[in-house]
Amino acid sequence: MARGSARMFSGARLRQARSKFPAGALSAEELAERVGASKAQVLAYENGQRIPDPPRIRQLAEVLGIHPMQLADQTDLHAWQLADLRRANGLRASDLCAILGMKPHSYRRLETSGLTADGRYGTSQQLAAALGVSMQALERHLANAPAIRERMGSVRQSLTNMVERHLEPGCTSSPQATDRAVRELAACYTRSATTVERILCQEVVTLREMRRRCATQAATAFYGPTAEAQLQARERMEIEEARIHQLVTSLPRRLDAFFRAQLAPASWETLSQLHLASTNERALAMIAPAVTQDPTLVPLIQPRTSRTEEPDPTRFDISEEGQRHYLSFKHWYGALYPWVEDSLQHFHQQTAGSEPPELPWLRHCFSESQNILFSFDGTLCRLFADNMRSVSVHLAQAANSLHLDTDAGRGSDPVALLRSVLDNGSSEQVRRLDNILTTYETAAARRAEPLPGAAQLLGALSQGPWRLAVVTDHATSAVQTFLAQLQPGNGMAQQMGVFGRPDNPRLMKPHPHAIFKATNRLGGDRSRTVLIGESLADALAARAAGVQFIGVATRQSHVRMLKEAGAVNVVETLTTLLAAVSRIKDTRQNAHSWTSPRPQ
Repeated sequence: MARGSARMFSGARLRQARSKFPAGALSAEELAERVGASKAQVLAYENGQRIPDPPRIRQLAEVLGIHPMQLADQTDLHAWQLADLRRANGLRASDLCAILGMKPHSYRRLETSGLTADGRYGTSQQLAAALGVSMQALERHLANAPAIRERMGSVRQSLTNMVERHLEPGCTSSPQATDRAVRELAACYTRSATTVERILCQEVVTLREMRRRCATQAATAFYGPTAEAQLQARERMEIEEARIHQLVTSLPRRLDAFFRAQLAPASWETLSQLHLASTNERALAMIAPAVTQDPTLVPLIQPRTSRTEEPDPTRFDISEEGQRHYLSFKHWYGALYPWVEDSLQHFHQQTAGSEPPELPWLRHCFSESQNILFSFDGTLCRLFADNMRSVSVHLAQAANSLHLDTDAGRGSDPVALLRSVLDNGSSEQVRRLDNILTTYETAAARRAEPLPGAAQLLGALSQGPWRLAVVTDHATSAVQTFLAQLQPGNGMAQQMGVFGRPDNPRLMKPHPHAIFKATNRLGGDRSRTVLIGESLADALAARAAGVQFIGVATRQSHVRMLKEAGAVNVVETLTTLLAAVSRIKDTRQNAHSWTSPRPQ
């Protein structure tokens, strides 16, 4: 057995699982009989004297009623390569070859170097599903392979130099398939030079627009009318520069991940249709057959949960993995499959006649409103989606170092933890803890993915006659960081006001302080202001401020809570609101009034 197997198999876990067998402790002899082994073999497994091969690991797990991964020593999980993960799942390379429909030499190349053949689609999705991990986790294990690290090192400098050359002032050219550097990159990724050219051209277009925005902010930073305007422009410029640097340095890794996960044109079209149809029952029914018959979409979709909280096997939503894939690569797919856009427009026209029953009220609400306010975490994104517990633990440790006692549990919301120290700490202690939380929030905002429909809804509203702002108990810098990297090129961060956590945390929601501050700055009639949020604190703050409230909730229990707090209407996702705004846009464009001046 390979040394990697010895490292990841745990005899102690096998012994523990045997002792906790649901029907009563299972003896080593009984377990051995059920898996076709000897008692001595089982005891040798438990004592670390022998390592079971993958089929035997799977047999043991099946008998014990657990997942094979529960028999693994996961101490060094972060350092596992794909082969370690495969063996921990009780699978041989030949097993995955059969699941993926790959030849042995093709799978060996994937496992050791992360490369797939040109024209093979959805490998990461199928592999992640077979191994029971997320695509993000799969990518982390693949990145541990020495051959992948070596390849990333070999292409990073040449790729960065190529992109930077096309971003130089005055340069209007784009990478070409005939360029030597493009051909060499294509060979490294086992893709055609034309494919690499199209993706790089799209990336250069995006980065040029970001550089243009940087130059605009730089001019304001030096020559703005006030010191405050100059400071704000400098902050926006620094955020944009950091985002540009991140996109350039991450390009080799993003290309590597994309080519493993790339969907076929038909699969990409289905995923895009699912994205468009998330609130349209008629459209969902049309898509369902294509979704269920496409194995490459498995990690990218999830059964739709109805208001009764029961999964509907005939309807699907995009999963968080799918949303991340869609938002991360939609521009690249647009460059590779430009004809899909025409098909999507036709699909939208076919399904436009069906709308949810709440749309008429929502259209009226938006039509009569002047100011649209958004909550942040839980509404536009999940700020600490993957590490809330970790942040809370670190924040609690910081509070203890400041001699602050926290009442919140270790797994609580970090903002709730900040609230818990207000009554037992000095203003200076609370301020220092607030600053520490701000650092965590801003770092998390750089990784935060928008929730379904968030980017599109903000984009549609920003083109209309509304004033927009975010009111939140999170740090202003975190929201600005999130908005700055949301849809490069739309100027979202410059158009939206941000009213973050107040200097006095006692004024956080449900106190209406942030809403009052936003409406005073934006102007207009408070009765014609709408707050879109997902929490009880949002609903109570809206009621206290005298503004309308639209709740966003997927579970019936959450819906009841928001309605009891005064929500007139509650929707499942922001895409429902997007549908309402799109209908208003279509109507006003027909009347030539969509671009009318914003209310004064």
